[in-house]
Formats: sequence, structure tokens, C-alpha cells
Amino acid sequence: MRALVLIALLAGPAAAEAFQPPSGLYCPEGADVPAVVIGPGPGEVGIDLMECHGARISGGRVTSRQCYGNGGTAVPYEAELVLLPSGVLLHDGVRFRRRPAGGPCP
Repeated sequence: MRALVLIALLAGPAAAEAFQPPSGLYCPEGADVPAVVIGPGPGEVGIDLMECHGARISGGRVTSRQCYGNGGTAVPYEAELVLLPSGVLLHDGVRFRRRPAGGPCP
């Protein structure tokens, strides 16, 4: 019985999301570009001034069929977004570091 529970836990969504960046505000380092926001809910990503829902971060890319910009129309979105082992995000050649406490990016 315990083995079945362990297998179910390993195969479930929690295991699939183990490599996702933690929720939070990621500030750019050395570039004047908008921040990246992960979460707070699953599949929510704010990137390139777009608000994406149902987003998936996998294989060094972020993809979503439902992103909203200033016009309010849902559009698909795909871009490079790499989670480095250090926890830093890499997007369009810019490093984004998670801001540990509240407040805007410096």
C-alpha cells in the first residue's frame, strides 16, 4: 500500500513541477527590461509585459495559448526562459534573480 502511494506521489503533478521556478518577482540584472513574475497560481507567468495563464516552462521555453497584453485580447506566446541551477532565470540574454522580499525591482 505504501509503495502505491509513493508511486502516485512521484508520478503526480508535484513531481512534474519540481523543476519549475518558485513563485515570485524576478528582477533583471544589468538591463532596463520589465521584470518576470512567476505565479502566484500554477501556470501564471508575467513576461514581456504579457500576463499568461496556463503557461508551461519546459525545455528552456515558456509557452502559453492564453496571454494578455495592453489590448486585452488573448494571444499565444512562446519565448526562451531557462531556469539555471542557481535559481536564476535567463530570458533573451538577460539574467533575472528572484527578489526575496516584497517591493519593486531596484
